[in-house]
Amino acid sequence: MKLLDLPDDMLSEISDKLDLRGVSNFRKVHPRLRQLKPITNNFLEISIIKEDDSISVNFESDWERVGILYQKTEDGCLVNQKTLVGQNFLEIALQDFAINLRYQKGKLREFVVEDDDNNEVVEKVSNILKSGVKPLATKNFVLRVPNSNEVSNFLPYLDATSLRDICLNSKERDIPLRFEEFEHLEQWKTAEHFCCTVYLGDSEVLSRLIHLDTVDVHVHNLYMKDLFPLRDVILNDAFKFSIFTVNYTNFAEEEEFVNLVKTEKDKWPTVCFTHRERLETTELSPQKFQVVSLQQDLL
Repeated sequence: MKLLDLPDDMLSEISDKLDLRGVSNFRKVHPRLRQLKPITNNFLEISIIKEDDSISVNFESDWERVGILYQKTEDGCLVNQKTLVGQNFLEIALQDFAINLRYQKGKLREFVVEDDDNNEVVEKVSNILKSGVKPLATKNFVLRVPNSNEVSNFLPYLDATSLRDICLNSKERDIPLRFEEFEHLEQWKTAEHFCCTVYLGDSEVLSRLIHLDTVDVHVHNLYMKDLFPLRDVILNDAFKFSIFTVNYTNFAEEEEFVNLVKTEKDKWPTVCFTHRERLETTELSPQKFQVVSLQQDLL
């Protein structure tokens, strides 16, 4: 008996015994097989993590986590210990990702793209999102790539009504973030939380972040004049920020600013000065505005 001669209930039973990648391939055989019960409609987290000669694509829901590892070999690639001769591990991984993404119906809690080596994965994944019928709905977007400016290639294809958290991490920390490439997007305007390990330049960039609720950013040079607008925003709206953290390397006016805060307590929201080493070993305090020295304690 041919596979397609089997009744739907038997085909569904076969599908249930396959792993996630097997189900995807099973559905490629014939349009009728694609009409069977969807693989899932409630992934909560999807992560794509590229290393030197491998890439893992992980799908997580409330009750299970499925990770598929694709490894480069001399004669092709190894997929969860299955050899595919003559196949490129990266192409196969992203083909499978694209297929499984089609069955995603609900909103993701988190979508992660990580590749510290190059931007090959970034380009291919962003093209997959671009070709989608609708923007990908995710609450949290995490991007770990050599150049954080690649965020501009993702934000247009994420659902603006769902996206709340944007986190950028890069080992190349001195490439300035080009806000002008994405700050006009609704996805950026409606975001609430932004963390970035890349140095954003000097503190004049802080004025671009006042629409957010929670901020954790790095600057090389912090200037007191750039802190006054933040103070005014907070004093006009006591609930404006949950916490606004500025990590800096140099603050030439630090003594003057510390004295100002001490003498004008009624004109300043709560300000917390802390040391980076202490910050990493203790929980964040609930202060509205936090200034973190990467060199020394201030108070």
